[in-house]
Amino acid sequence: MLKIKPPPMKIASIWKNLLCLITGFTIGLYSTFIWSNNAQLLDGIVTSKHGLKTSFGESFHNNTRVLCWIMTQPENHLIKAIHIRHTWGRRCNKLLFISSKEDNVLQTIALPVEEGRQHLWEKTKLALKYVYDHHLNDADWFLKADDDTYIIMENLRSFLSSHSSNEPVYFGCKLQQHLRQGYMSGGAGYVLSRKALETFTTEAYENDSVCSREFQAEDLQLGMCLENIGVVAGDSRDPEGMERFIPLAPHDVIRNIRSEWYSQLVYHENKKNVSCCSSEVISFHYLIPEEFYVMEYFLYKLKPLNKADNGRLNASQS
Repeated sequence: MLKIKPPPMKIASIWKNLLCLITGFTIGLYSTFIWSNNAQLLDGIVTSKHGLKTSFGESFHNNTRVLCWIMTQPENHLIKAIHIRHTWGRRCNKLLFISSKEDNVLQTIALPVEEGRQHLWEKTKLALKYVYDHHLNDADWFLKADDDTYIIMENLRSFLSSHSSNEPVYFGCKLQQHLRQGYMSGGAGYVLSRKALETFTTEAYENDSVCSREFQAEDLQLGMCLENIGVVAGDSRDPEGMERFIPLAPHDVIRNIRSEWYSQLVYHENKKNVSCCSSEVISFHYLIPEEFYVMEYFLYKLKPLNKADNGRLNASQS
């Protein structure tokens, strides 16, 4: 039988097939890469430059470092301040308790100052100076909070991540009394950039011409000092104009604001920010210790069923 040999494959046809093979391999490899990255994003995972996998929360924790210093006093050490250590304070990069008396349990920093409202400004000045002297390089941002303030650290870091700590700026719930640029409520907590802390300590701390010694409320006095040295009172509202820092307890602002002073003093237009609350809220004030643990449960323990879980639940019941 006569065997018919197939015609020799043309060179152009060989190159065409090879090109198709390379193209298919490249597309497959690229698709695998994209899927893998998307899967990581869906799982909330990022990979550091050292090859270590961390969650977005851990990434913020490492890249937006926040030192938290808590204003407290001896009678509150073990009935108020200690609960910050057991709850939201664990999520600070560094946690300090500022008081006028040493406490081995709370590990307070005792400053040479008398307690009482009339001494709060002096205590605040000494605290800022202490943090500058001992911890300036330990953080990018420096948060002051009272011992009855609750801070959602993930939301704080997310907000701060879009700002530079090398700029002289501070954030909080901005009030409008007395100052052109406003000042931040002490109760809601305020956070200074590293540059703001440095500028305050080097230009205002011992300068009576820019930082008066006359008695004023602590938060107003700090606002005066910072305005005089060019530290900007930043806008911490969310994209919808809602306040992130709340100087009241949740039950005093949810649905209706039950405090006239807040509505009157808040810096921005009332219609935009006195209805609670931003979905990116950072702080609440005037919480009792039990409420700290309620916040922890709802924020970090409670897991509502998602749609997939709900579908499986309905299927199992049918």
